[in-house]
Amino acid sequence: MASTSLAQMRKAAGLGRERDFRRLWLGYSVSALGSEVTVLALPVTAAVLLGASALQMGVLTAAATVPNLAIGLLAGVWVDRLPRRRPLLVTTDLASAAALISIPLAWWWGALSITQLVVVELAVGCARVLFRPACQSHLPQVVEREDLTRASGHLRASDSAAMLAGPGLGGLLVQAVSAPVAILLDAGSFLVSATCIRSLRRPERRTEPASADRSLRRELGEGLSAVLRNPSLRAIAGSAANLNLFGMLTMALFVAYATRVLDLSAGMVGAIVMTGGAGALAGALAAPRIAAAIGEGRAIVAATVVFSFALFALPLAGGPRWLELGVIGAGELVGGFAVMVFDVTAAGLTLQVVVPELLGRVSSCSAFLTQGVKPLGALAGGVLGTTLGLHEALWIAAAGATTTMVWTFLSPLRRRDAAPQTSSHGNENAA
Repeated sequence: MASTSLAQMRKAAGLGRERDFRRLWLGYSVSALGSEVTVLALPVTAAVLLGASALQMGVLTAAATVPNLAIGLLAGVWVDRLPRRRPLLVTTDLASAAALISIPLAWWWGALSITQLVVVELAVGCARVLFRPACQSHLPQVVEREDLTRASGHLRASDSAAMLAGPGLGGLLVQAVSAPVAILLDAGSFLVSATCIRSLRRPERRTEPASADRSLRRELGEGLSAVLRNPSLRAIAGSAANLNLFGMLTMALFVAYATRVLDLSAGMVGAIVMTGGAGALAGALAAPRIAAAIGEGRAIVAATVVFSFALFALPLAGGPRWLELGVIGAGELVGGFAVMVFDVTAAGLTLQVVVPELLGRVSSCSAFLTQGVKPLGALAGGVLGTTLGLHEALWIAAAGATTTMVWTFLSPLRRRDAAPQTSSHGNENAA
């Protein structure tokens, strides 16, 4: 009886009291904050210090997400075959830190170029593609299975908090010490993350690698099948891919449009992005309550409706400076809230319906489907911004984003209980 009470008290105290999860959460949070600084600092380095063209900005933005297309599917199969994931998590953090440190070093030596920025984005993108499924697969070894959804929510909340604080901090650092030096913060954050993961005490349980007679094609097929044969997971992937396509078209042009057309300072750009972070943090906190009130499926549908129209804020902004900033900020706030409600709810639903032995492959296959379109969107933004103009390209992106909600409207997500469990063979079973 006493042991039961103690267990209940520990659960009530929250995951933040569990040492290993606290270390993992700290490293993840610090790295997320540093990455948000770089989200602003790196394109400012290209646009302001190196005078990058719209096409070059598109290529640079695409470089960060090309690895999702190149190695995204293989990453999940490889991760699921590894006996342990923790060494890979540490290695990818260290590789990202080394790549980012090269930017301020090259700047100090007067040798920084757009080509180097593209190469760094490719390297960090490859590390991220490997880190994501490895972290997803390793999480069940850090927390109990019944705590997975809450643990995922904690990590998403850290992403949101980083989105809130990171751009503002990045804007201040860019103005105070220059964009390349600000990128050093991100490099340091990856070192903190590697240290935290390396210090986890709970021994990592070895998993049996796949037998020799299992083909790569079959394992890839199982991961893709788990996503595509489940109508709810398929709708989630489709809507996320749709928004990412047009969202990256906007992101590729955002800094150039804000600094050259709207004449905003780096600090103002950071403040605008911070409003998106505030909305995202509120969305992460509200997502569990929204899902409990109307059902996970309906929460996802509602979120797609809201963020389908959020991208109109940027091309619509005009008039006095206060109105201009207000319109863009409102779009960032509402869009950030809706995106995080979607992300948190979809992540929790996926963890519930996908069996553990498929998590790595499902994570990487979902990333391939949803993140693989990002370089296409970024390149399209660069081409459209060059041929039609920045403002016209932003209108095209906003109009295209409205089709996002079609995916969820035509799926079982409109029902409260939307996703049956997926077996290790990719079929659907009654939950």
